[in-house]
Amino acid sequence: MAQPTEEMLRKSLDAADRHRRRLTWVLILSAIVVAWEFFRLAQVRPTGDVPGMIVQAVMVLFFSLLGLAVLLVFQMTIATKRILRAIELASRVSE
Repeated sequence: MAQPTEEMLRKSLDAADRHRRRLTWVLILSAIVVAWEFFRLAQVRPTGDVPGMIVQAVMVLFFSLLGLAVLLVFQMTIATKRILRAIELASRVSE
């Protein structure tokens, strides 16, 4: 395989790794916020503050959906990395 192609694959693999690390941190942060919002929702419930409870429930749903979206992108990043790794290995065999 030509040197520029190998370099391009290496850069793509490195970019996928960096992206995965960032997504891991966003996923952890999202999980912490969801847990915190569930805690706050449990505190609002006994007071009978219906508008406050609705806001807290919407916040729980929002951050839960954010976590699911990040998890989906995280899985797509893993698949991209596997594909790039397979291309790199296939190009080495053909040499």
